[in-house]
Amino acid sequence: MEAGLRNLERSIANICRKVAREAVVKDKKFKKRNITTRNLSRYLGTPRIHEKRIEKENQIGMAIGLAWTPVGGDILNIETSLMPGKGELILTGHLGDVMKESARAALTYAKANMKNLGIKANAFDKKDIHIHVPEGAIKKDGPSAGVSIVTSLISAVSGRPVSRDIAMTGEITLRGNVLAIGGLKEKSLAAKRSGIKKVIIPKKNEGQMRELPKEIKDSLDFILAEQIDDVLSHALVK
Repeated sequence: MEAGLRNLERSIANICRKVAREAVVKDKKFKKRNITTRNLSRYLGTPRIHEKRIEKENQIGMAIGLAWTPVGGDILNIETSLMPGKGELILTGHLGDVMKESARAALTYAKANMKNLGIKANAFDKKDIHIHVPEGAIKKDGPSAGVSIVTSLISAVSGRPVSRDIAMTGEITLRGNVLAIGGLKEKSLAAKRSGIKKVIIPKKNEGQMRELPKEIKDSLDFILAEQIDDVLSHALVK
């Protein structure tokens, strides 16, 4: 998980040195050593990075977003929980200002379209809404989490689970439009790596799909969305 190959080269060099030491010190008849995923930790120690995988079951109030980072794409688990309160919106997970604005826009959209979304009239009465993005030590920002935040929020309020194998990316407006995003290739690779089957992307990014590797396009089902309704119709389980 780095922007270049420097640490990869160092890791390979560490393996070579340790194998060479084994050849000299432990085994005079040494000819070769096969390095596999089974014995890699013997040379490099326990893994420092654990790949994120999707949940085993559909969850209420949790949607999978896709993010771009300097070292490639990543998935974000957006969690929303309701509790007794005074209507406060609580945002945690080391979120940047732009992502906080997306959360406020998501809440405004949900409140303005309660009837169309099948949300009860009193759903927000005397309730605090807590939106959290795990791994709080890592700062997260950008507008492309908008669709996943609104999906997580509406799932929590309506009680409808979000499909476990769908990830999504896209900026939202107060009118429910889904705007274009950047880093489609990196985000698609992250989805494939994590076991995602379907990816919801903005309709405005359709042209960029031609730039994706064939193996990515063959392994993922891309769903194009122009409105939040397009996202919810695929993401929420009926």
